[in-house]
Amino acid sequence: MAKQVLLVRGGALGVNTGIGGAHHNLVTSLTHGNIQGWANTLICEYPIKKRMNPFSRLFKRWFSHPRRIAKILKKQHEFDILHITDQEQAHLIPEDCSIPVVVTVHDLFHFFPERINVGEESIEVGEHNPRWYRRRDLVKLRAGLARADLLVCDSQATLSACMKYFPGIKSVCVPLGLDLQSFSPKGRSSNVASLPASNLSKGCHLLVVGSHAPRKRLKFLCQLIGGLDEEMKQNIIVHHVGNEKCPYGGLSASHLAREYDVNNWVSYGGHLSSDALMDLRHASEALLFPSASEGFGYPPLEAMACGTPVLCSNLPSHNELMPDDTCLDPEDTEAWREALLSVYSNWQSRTKADEGHVWPKPRSGLIEFASRFDQSRFCLRMAEVYDSL
Repeated sequence: MAKQVLLVRGGALGVNTGIGGAHHNLVTSLTHGNIQGWANTLICEYPIKKRMNPFSRLFKRWFSHPRRIAKILKKQHEFDILHITDQEQAHLIPEDCSIPVVVTVHDLFHFFPERINVGEESIEVGEHNPRWYRRRDLVKLRAGLARADLLVCDSQATLSACMKYFPGIKSVCVPLGLDLQSFSPKGRSSNVASLPASNLSKGCHLLVVGSHAPRKRLKFLCQLIGGLDEEMKQNIIVHHVGNEKCPYGGLSASHLAREYDVNNWVSYGGHLSSDALMDLRHASEALLFPSASEGFGYPPLEAMACGTPVLCSNLPSHNELMPDDTCLDPEDTEAWREALLSVYSNWQSRTKADEGHVWPKPRSGLIEFASRFDQSRFCLRMAEVYDSL
């Protein structure tokens, strides 16, 4: 009989967010019996209400939800492991927990902010001057991580950070996985009506996935694209999927694009459906990912699983996901410009060859490379992790 994992998080994040997607994949794997010897029958979470006032939100996060978890574990239960599915919920670990506790750690830069210099840019990674409630929150989270039995890190960079800041807690690296079948190109033919995102206008479509946090370097992208010649800028359409507001103040992503003369910048926010985002991946010439710091970096891997090229900065930990010698120097603006010109040239030559078909063909080599991160490998590793406890 399979042993039981109690999965816990706070507010239920959507599957298109990095942390929400990782949680969803773990739930699916346990529910379908893909993690050998382990199963899940209960997920402790709560819906996020947009109109909940700040005090109610804090009460839910700091008091009522932790009490619920503690109450479940104090009663007679059948759970063998408590798994907190991201580090931002580590405060939910009860003191003197009766069963082993695993926490998935995607990153620690919000716990221990730093400043990274990339060329002439000085980039804040994490919030350096949080408000009082966030400072108190961070104290709770750090204390929670210190109560864990095992920290499961999804990258080598995060593993190094955990070993530095929590040396007394056992840590291991288990890269996240993807259900690669769900990313495979479908319906690709010369018939434009059957192509993904066939409602899009004709042009060189580029995809950007991620928030407008400074570490995402959207300003760098806008400067890069805004510096191209006018004809190219008229043909390039940039699709930004993610919150366009800067979390620390400043211009929104779309305002930034206008300031740097990026003519065709389309913002979707963070609520685009999974199907619509998948269509954009297949319809785009490339994913642009100049980020200065990531915990895992789902977007490049998801794009490659679709056969879509990626222009990616050579910084941790997203550079761990890329084929050798394909990342770009984050400081070398000219290298980024040449890579972007190459993408545009490929689109332009294909368009001239066949006016009726402008959509890119998926690159089989990228799909094959992404198969290294198939969900089945993640499941095998997680079974080993759970068994070790």
